[in-house]
Amino acid sequence: MSLKPYFSLHSSPTNARFSNFLIAQQPSGDRKTTPAEEFSPLVEKFNRRLLLGVGSSSVLAVGANFGGITSFVLGLSPEVGRNLKLDVVYPIGGYSRCIDTVEGFEFIYPATWVGDQTLLYRAAEKSERENSLDLPPARNSRRKNVNEPVVAFGPPGSTGELNVSVIVSPVSPSFS
Repeated sequence: MSLKPYFSLHSSPTNARFSNFLIAQQPSGDRKTTPAEEFSPLVEKFNRRLLLGVGSSSVLAVGANFGGITSFVLGLSPEVGRNLKLDVVYPIGGYSRCIDTVEGFEFIYPATWVGDQTLLYRAAEKSERENSLDLPPARNSRRKNVNEPVVAFGPPGSTGELNVSVIVSPVSPSFS
């Protein structure tokens, strides 16, 4: 049986009103399958797509620390996350880690602190000077070996009174 619209003699399909519109049930001899049977192969595809969508969204949310979910999960067992050095990428217990294997230092700082932009600008200027296509200056005035921080972190909007900085320099043999 299928439902087909039926219009009274006093109405037309273009200006049909609800009161004049009737639905009549007529047997359909040409239909051999039910709608449930027609759509049953699509159910498997829908379930697979739903599972794939939810799974990939979950992986993306954990990988991107969406809503702090990864930090929360790692905070349940902070020792494991810190031993795996995951606090370099995701804050654990409100702290992040900075590691520089070339210079040989590692430290933990509050996750709300931000990097010092002055160091970023200095590194960009140095890179531009080294990779410049211009001719070098006529006077080759070498800069003195100035000990400046390699990395620095501090609270956002501060004047630098409270911060952590790492200065890498050679240590004299007589230092004890």
